[in-house]
Amino acid sequence: MCTGAELETGWLPQVLAQSGNAGIQPGQPGYLEAAPLVELIEKPAKLDRALGDVHASGNPHVHLDPRNVAKIAAALSERMSRVDPAKKGDYPNRLDMFLQRWNQAIRQWEARAAPLRGMPVVVQHRSLSYLVAWLGLREVATLEPKPGIPPGAAHLAEVLERHRRDPAKAVLRAAYEDPRAVEWFATQTRVPAVALPYTVGGPPGAKDLFALYEESIGLLLGRSP
Repeated sequence: MCTGAELETGWLPQVLAQSGNAGIQPGQPGYLEAAPLVELIEKPAKLDRALGDVHASGNPHVHLDPRNVAKIAAALSERMSRVDPAKKGDYPNRLDMFLQRWNQAIRQWEARAAPLRGMPVVVQHRSLSYLVAWLGLREVATLEPKPGIPPGAAHLAEVLERHRRDPAKAVLRAAYEDPRAVEWFATQTRVPAVALPYTVGGPPGAKDLFALYEESIGLLLGRSP
């Protein structure tokens, strides 16, 4: 199982080619991509490597909207029932148990995060776009001039000017990303820098999917106006 939307193109084709397992090749029941199961955002108007690390299908970081997780879980349950027929009855039951907990958690998260709606933020990279959209944050600038391209002095000056016109309340990055640009911006503007987990096992508090969202919302609320 993988994300898809070109996220794993740097290594997955080689792994599949060397696996010696026909059942896990694309198009086979043992291969499942998450991205085609949900609606992708930020689809590029044109494909040009000069625009940076763009993904032709759209933004692949789909797991940061919990509503996407519910759709992916349903597809995974169906696929596991196919590849593991001896236990095919277990997967729907476990899915129902998970979705009951998950949908209740979504309602609680949305109520808890209501004060964040409309909060202006600067982001480092497009890795958090689904979370930003789900919570209704308002992105006022991106520190990277193009996806995957480190910011230069001219672009950072432009971001500072945007901030002066439309002040951000926080500058966000994923925990795995280089902190230097975010810390520079935070120093220049005195806007709080927030490192969000991005994935399970990022910071110690994000021990599972539920904790990933709990941690992210808690960190954002700590920086809300």
